[in-house]
Amino acid sequence: MVTCAPMQWYFDQIDALHDIEAVLRFAREICVKQGVVRMSYHVTPPFDGPTSSTTVVYTEGFSAEWLEMYEQEEFRASDPIPRRVMQSGSMMSWADAIAAGPNTPENEAYFAAMRQFGLIHGIGVPLYGPRGRAAYASFDFDRPVPELSDDQLGTVRSVAQAGHQRICILIDESSDTPSLSEREIEVLTWAARGKSVGAIATILGLSPDTVKTYSKRIYAKLDVTDRVGAVVKALRLGLVRV
Repeated sequence: MVTCAPMQWYFDQIDALHDIEAVLRFAREICVKQGVVRMSYHVTPPFDGPTSSTTVVYTEGFSAEWLEMYEQEEFRASDPIPRRVMQSGSMMSWADAIAAGPNTPENEAYFAAMRQFGLIHGIGVPLYGPRGRAAYASFDFDRPVPELSDDQLGTVRSVAQAGHQRICILIDESSDTPSLSEREIEVLTWAARGKSVGAIATILGLSPDTVKTYSKRIYAKLDVTDRVGAVVKALRLGLVRV
């Protein structure tokens, strides 16, 4: 049986974190304990949609093949589920979002790919933060939604919302826009597009060690400790567009 700690304990733990990656890691651990096997967090720049090419998607549990497909702009744009969830303003199962149609042939092809990869029983959750910073999250328990307990759904939704709010606050705590060199912006832009250190090195004609050095400088200037934190903050500050 899945057990839940007092909700306020989760909130206190999240509020005590001072690093974006730590918030994501804590939220992931709690969700896994509640039975989640796959999850995603769509970080979207202002005025863009949750499946736009500029959206950075933090994921856990999805296959490498699926993620490679989702990085393709046309394939991602054919996913209407995040937009429909955000428009509803409340949690929706993937099945309900699919049924909310009308669906284009591109949407139907996307749904067929979901079924092929076993992505059937998930839920989508809209998240809201200060200054209109909305985001989208999805969670897949690999079980039909009616089989899930209220505690499981409530815990996952609450932790996701609290985590998103904390990430927004952490970004605002260091709101001054740092000055990045042209090369640092190039490295950060390719990182925001999901490219690995090796791939960035090949694209820019640099060595992997040089890319790592640039990355460390970027982290220091953005006052973050990891790649995810750097990308999230850079998007919020408008330093990169992908």
